[in-house]
Amino acid sequence: MKLGLKKQGITIIVLSSLYGVAAVASTIPGVGFESIQFINSVKKQLKIIMPKDKYLLDPKSPLYEPIMDNVIRTSYLADAISTIDSYNAAEKDKYTPLYTEFTNDWYHNRWQSLIEQKQQIDFYDIAMDMIEFDQAIATEFQSYGYVHTGTQWIFHKNGVKEMFSKDLKQNAIKQQSIWDQDEYEDKLVSTGPGLTGIKVKESAGTKLVNNKVWFLNKQIDSIKYAINIQTLQNPFVNKNLSADDVADYVTIDDLYHPNFTRGLTMAQATFIVMMTAFVITPTGIGFGVWQIKKAKKLKDEESTGE
Repeated sequence: MKLGLKKQGITIIVLSSLYGVAAVASTIPGVGFESIQFINSVKKQLKIIMPKDKYLLDPKSPLYEPIMDNVIRTSYLADAISTIDSYNAAEKDKYTPLYTEFTNDWYHNRWQSLIEQKQQIDFYDIAMDMIEFDQAIATEFQSYGYVHTGTQWIFHKNGVKEMFSKDLKQNAIKQQSIWDQDEYEDKLVSTGPGLTGIKVKESAGTKLVNNKVWFLNKQIDSIKYAINIQTLQNPFVNKNLSADDVADYVTIDDLYHPNFTRGLTMAQATFIVMMTAFVITPTGIGFGVWQIKKAKKLKDEESTGE
């Protein structure tokens, strides 16, 4: 019996520990997992649209600073402003100044020193930085959970409260909704591309896939515009680039369609599982230790009796 008790104790300790590890591990995916898959699909398209070392902005070109200060800076701002539902006055008034300030700070911190040093700037690097910019916007103004693991979200300030909020669920539904692309773009009024960049006047806000398709295709148009400027030589290091070298337009089928509500449901469920582990795991380990001690006590008693 004493051997049986010891084995039972060890088994209970191992199973309880495994349950605790599994419970914590199950919280990893969440909403952030959906975002990661979407971001990876965007990166795949960007590698086609702006391959590394293909579109290198020539610091000797007279268009170098105008493109960076006007076209690229306004692209960051258009990327941010286009996610605001301008048909919702409260949302527009709240987020437009916040996004504008955030964008200007981000752009200055990332590119100003390189511009002053007259370094070649790769459009691929700009594209990858814009992904980080999007993630920072989401973290700062929407939800930490969109771009972090479920586990990080749980232990983030107000993470659990946010995870179970009705507002976040409504936002998730809005973000993952996909419209017909033409219908979406009919409601997105913008100017450009041109030497003053892209400027958004009206937008239906983020239907994430629709919005990113629009933005990627605007970048394609911007590259074509830069190559085809008639009055000046194209601003890239490779002067032999032509519009025929530019990638085809992106469609909604080229991007992953995130299901944030599924990720949110998973995050909520795994959080509950993790909470049960906080009770079951230490209780199980404690009981297992008690079983092992009981087995040792019985063994000692038998030894003494002999």
